Amino acid sequence: MTADMSVPSTALLTGADREGGSNYTARHLLVLEGLEAVRKRPGMYIGSTDSRGLMHCLWEIIDNSVDEALGGYCDHIEVVLHDDGSVEVSDNGRGIPVDVEPKTGLSGVEVVMTKLHAGGKFGGGSYAASGGLHGVGASVVNALSARLDVEVDRDGRTHAISFRRGVPGIFTESGPDAPFDPANGLLKGKKIPKTRTGTRVRYWADRQIFLKDAKLSLETLYARARQTAFLVPGLTIVVRDEQGLGGEGVSEETFRYDGGISEFCEYLAPDRPVCDVLRLRGQGSFKETVPVLDERGHMIPTEVQRELGVDVALRWGTGYDTTLRSFVNIIATPKG
Repeated sequence: MTADMSVPSTALLTGADREGGSNYTARHLLVLEGLEAVRKRPGMYIGSTDSRGLMHCLWEIIDNSVDEALGGYCDHIEVVLHDDGSVEVSDNGRGIPVDVEPKTGLSGVEVVMTKLHAGGKFGGGSYAASGGLHGVGASVVNALSARLDVEVDRDGRTHAISFRRGVPGIFTESGPDAPFDPANGLLKGKKIPKTRTGTRVRYWADRQIFLKDAKLSLETLYARARQTAFLVPGLTIVVRDEQGLGGEGVSEETFRYDGGISEFCEYLAPDRPVCDVLRLRGQGSFKETVPVLDERGHMIPTEVQRELGVDVALRWGTGYDTTLRSFVNIIATPKG
């Protein structure tokens, strides 16, 4: 797992320094390094700092767990909306790597959580299909969180680390406002069975970044969890609301659909069927030139063989309206 640290985000301030005139020098260039760029321009990464942006952060963490499910390494994801305003996403996947990444000298968890464009989605063979922001999702959420805690079950141990606005360290108490001491490195916790693996991420969105009225939508979360469970047969997604967003106090919903998109097709259809659900499947291969990380950590244009699978479920009903949904790597493509 490697990180591309060679190209910082750069903003050119033009048309504003009328007073400087021809004295346009390097000092007029604003260079934002790493996660500082995310905090300075959050809209570039999550679209907005309102409720949509808040939901986008949650999708990024959930999508990382779903990628493990797509790879066949995870079959249970739990999302908890805690009553203190934090959100926790846990899975029983392989767990974020905890060994040291040689280029940065940091643990895999720190690389994923603090370096933009770091992760297993750049052609290294870790994921055949993946969604989300492809390597910046977790670090962006970390940068926009007042506090973020990560626990990884892997290699017979529970490994833990915390961050304040993207900076690794140790909180001496609970909550985002607890005393904090910056420090690098994972903390090794209790021993666990070597067969137990998984990742738990809990974060408190930074209200210095998000608007005061920004809030999560339980209805939207349910819809996305249901959709994902349909698209990944055998995956169980549990959503527990301890914030009372549904207006009924603490509530919990479980989503699992072993029938896949055939069952999804039945769910979407509002009318009476005139035939059974038809399933059409096909697969092919093609060659594509993509940047791939080499052993030195460099991105090299490489021709790779791709496998493309197509899966279609359809049925006719007595109604006149057509409902059409399309997805690529379980990400909705509403415009075709």
